[in-house]
Amino acid sequence: MNKKYILHPYKTLIVFLIALVFTFAACSKDDDPEPIVNQENEDFYAFMLDWYFWNENIPNINLSSYSDIFEVLEAIRYRPLDRWSFIIPWDEFLAFFMDSRIIGYGIGTSWDSNGKLRISFIHNTVEMYELGVRRSWIIEAINGTTLTQGMNISQMLGPNQVGISNTFLFRKPDNTTVEFTLQKKDIVTNTVLHHQIIDLDGLKVGYMVLQSFRSPTEDELKVVFEDFYDAGIDELILDMRYNGGGLTSIATQLASLIAGPGLTDIPFSKTVYNANKSEEHNRTTNFLDLENSLGINRLITIATRGTASASEMIINGLRPHMEVYVVGNTTYGKPMGANVFNYDDRWALAPITFKTKNANDEGDYFDGIAVDIPAPDDLTRMFGDPEETSLQQALSFIISGITKGIPVTEPQVRQPWEDMTGLRRESRTH
Repeated sequence: MNKKYILHPYKTLIVFLIALVFTFAACSKDDDPEPIVNQENEDFYAFMLDWYFWNENIPNINLSSYSDIFEVLEAIRYRPLDRWSFIIPWDEFLAFFMDSRIIGYGIGTSWDSNGKLRISFIHNTVEMYELGVRRSWIIEAINGTTLTQGMNISQMLGPNQVGISNTFLFRKPDNTTVEFTLQKKDIVTNTVLHHQIIDLDGLKVGYMVLQSFRSPTEDELKVVFEDFYDAGIDELILDMRYNGGGLTSIATQLASLIAGPGLTDIPFSKTVYNANKSEEHNRTTNFLDLENSLGINRLITIATRGTASASEMIINGLRPHMEVYVVGNTTYGKPMGANVFNYDDRWALAPITFKTKNANDEGDYFDGIAVDIPAPDDLTRMFGDPEETSLQQALSFIISGITKGIPVTEPQVRQPWEDMTGLRRESRTH
């Protein structure tokens, strides 16, 4: 077996700024595939003993009883805390995080309080958007099957392969219906879904909806914050209600743009590894000095139970330095991160390898970051509509300072993104 560690210029999935790529090739004395599989299982198991955050909890298992490294991962996953470690094709990892590409339709969906499946967001680069589909539209049927609350939508839409076709029956806000038959495509997605400046009783309020943290997000944020900086905004509402996380190099960029030059080189976040890796890899990440950074005194965020990972890192990392309020609902609860390892140019291995904390060593929010101002996700209205309940509550708080809010009534079903796995779950996107 040949095994080596090399530094690789790709960013990691969640926190680390340089991906450490672990490459190895199984060896055997003949062409019998079974010894190769067993060798790969042994390599993967040894790798997890070295890097996995909960490595002390890895059980002893008979590796020859498992057909591949996917089964080994499920056998040693530390439950119930580890809901996140995964393995995906290496090319898929690069496409998603480096190029913001995904195969599908480029839409998010959510069940509303009346049991209707609505478009929760749509990327402006996709065919459905060109056809006029927008947030708030109801999907009444897929391929002739009327939708009822709790159906597994990802399963109904079929494999995430180019060319897979589905027929959607939509009900529009004017109560008319329209039907489209569309194929899944390899699409490039924008991550800033919306931004604007709201005039609120003489105050300039910046409002941005951010759906993920990927490499192209860097340039999208530069455009948005140039607008905010030039306008001289007084307040910022950061809407991350459908943001499942991503690259925390981008999270550090966003936090720095919010914090301003006064916090340059001050700690934003800390990463903590297992005992094997702590001396070499534990580190503190500081705020950056970036053009058009705001230096505001407080941040108002909009969140749901789908707000996770790097999104929560923004909230937790800024709180030692400014007031940060959460409008909407308690967040998902993922204070952990993963390095991504290249396995033989075939697989991206993304086991949980560390936890994150802020400058005050606060973290471990496995139950989520608590909401300050409760508000439901008003799926009937567009982003930026001042009557949309979550945004309305955020604006009301700016004026009144009152954090009473509106009780949140959630559908007693899994939301569609909860049936997704791997990067698809993180993207929240069909």
